[in-house]
Amino acid sequence: MFPASSIWLLILLAFATALLPFLTERAFAFVPWKQQGEPDKNGLFYFLRALLAYVAVGAGCYLLSRPASDTLMLAAGAALILCGVYLPGQVMAQSLKVKTFVNRLIEVTVFFFVVAAVGFALEAYYTNPIVQGWEFWAIFACLYVVMAYPGFVFRHLLRHPKKHV
Repeated sequence: MFPASSIWLLILLAFATALLPFLTERAFAFVPWKQQGEPDKNGLFYFLRALLAYVAVGAGCYLLSRPASDTLMLAAGAALILCGVYLPGQVMAQSLKVKTFVNRLIEVTVFFFVVAAVGFALEAYYTNPIVQGWEFWAIFACLYVVMAYPGFVFRHLLRHPKKHV
C-alpha cells in the first residue's frame, strides 16, 4: 500500500467510525453505570466492566501506536481493539434497545482514540513517528467532530416519521 492510499483509507475509517455510533443502536462501548433493561447487579460490576473494556481498547491503541517492527504486536493490538469494541454489542444486545446521547458520545470518544492509534501505526510503518503537540490534537478532534455531525443530525435533529401499526 502506498502512503497516499493509506491516508485516504485512514480518512474513510475516521468518517465511518465517527458516524457509526449515530447510525446504529448496537453498543460499541460499555458505560460505567447500569443501562435501562440490564439485569440488576452490583454497581461496581458496571464500573469494572467499562474499565476493563477501556483498558483493552487503550492497550490495543498503545500496541498499534508503537513502531511497526513486530507484526505480532500489531495483530495483538488490533485484536484487543476489536474485542473491546465488539464485546459490548454482544453482551448488551438483548437489554439495550435505545442508546442515550451519552452512550453515543462515549463511543465517538473511543473510536477517536482507535483512529488515532491506526494513524500512528501507519505513520510508524512509513516513517519515524513525530511527537504531536496540543495543536495537532485540537485540530484532529475538531475534524473528527465535524465528521460525526451528519450522524448527529440524522439521529437527533431530523424528524423521523412515526411508524403506525
